[in-house]
Amino acid sequence: MRRFTSSIGARSKGVAPDFMSSPSVNPAGSLIAGQNESSSGTPDIASCPICDCAAAGPAIEKQGNYALFFCPQCGLQFWSPRVLPTSEWYELMYSGRDAKLLPLEPGHKYFLSDPNAPHSGDLLDVGCGTGNFLVAAREKGFCVSGTELDRSAATFAREKLSVENIFPFSITDFAAQYPAAKFDAVTFFEVLEHQADPAAFLHSVVSCLRPGGYIALSVPNRDRWLTGPDVFDYPPNHFLRWNEAALRNVLEHFGFQILSVRQQPVDFPYAVSMINMALRSGLTKKVTGREDIFFRDVMQMDAAKAAVAIREAPTARQRLMGTLGKVKRGLCYPLAGAALPYLRLRGYEAAYLYCLARLS
Repeated sequence: MRRFTSSIGARSKGVAPDFMSSPSVNPAGSLIAGQNESSSGTPDIASCPICDCAAAGPAIEKQGNYALFFCPQCGLQFWSPRVLPTSEWYELMYSGRDAKLLPLEPGHKYFLSDPNAPHSGDLLDVGCGTGNFLVAAREKGFCVSGTELDRSAATFAREKLSVENIFPFSITDFAAQYPAAKFDAVTFFEVLEHQADPAAFLHSVVSCLRPGGYIALSVPNRDRWLTGPDVFDYPPNHFLRWNEAALRNVLEHFGFQILSVRQQPVDFPYAVSMINMALRSGLTKKVTGREDIFFRDVMQMDAAKAAVAIREAPTARQRLMGTLGKVKRGLCYPLAGAALPYLRLRGYEAAYLYCLARLS
């Protein structure tokens, strides 16, 4: 793999803050770059972005201007409209993860320990962040490259971790800019669920692979154990919801042979979070007189209101509720410890759905 150099664009991603203020919620406005479908009101019908099949029945769920549909042909759940955020939207919504080396995610670990996966060759990681996985793959024997639109994250990977081949492109733009660049493996962990046009994304991935090349990926498992809504799993953050059947159908449609699928079992931290979510009491509203505002709501505000919601300093009552919330979460630890053997026995699953496939 020859070396490329280029300047880096801008996008940020990270952990969203807890929102205690409650401005009114509006549909996403000036932070939305473009769209694949009309966004004039919540759609009543839609077609699958993979196979173009008409959705089965009415919307499964609605949130703001978005509606969630199910494809009866490939099994994908998809939101409509799918409106791609700008880099400014990501910079506003996410912070704190673009200047440090994060621990490896379960999907990374599954790939690095997968006996069916390659152990060397040229590897391209799409959405590589600050390069934690690239460093681990390099240590395993891969010649690594990455794509990353977050300028700060890419700078950290290059300067702190000596990962030189990081490009400021989406995978579609990378494939167009470097059509001769081919890889033995293309990885995209926690990336596919964000795509407004997943068919174009996967076509570009295929175009970057050598014959018989591998892909490895992870997505949030929509069949995971949930005791309430996952506030990150809404548009314009996530546009697609996957389970194993949908992932198999779609990847086989694109010419891949599935080699490994792994679903993350419930672990102790996940059990704590789900029990904590199940025991939501509504105490915040009683004490502060306000409803909690969630990330899924803030994501759909216009720029000015979103900025206020994120940056507004908490009141004394809100700080008190934050402290009580931490105490409540601490009380969930013994409950989670007692419940975990049962949850494991019953096969409850956590968030990560990992897949390894090879181009036929």
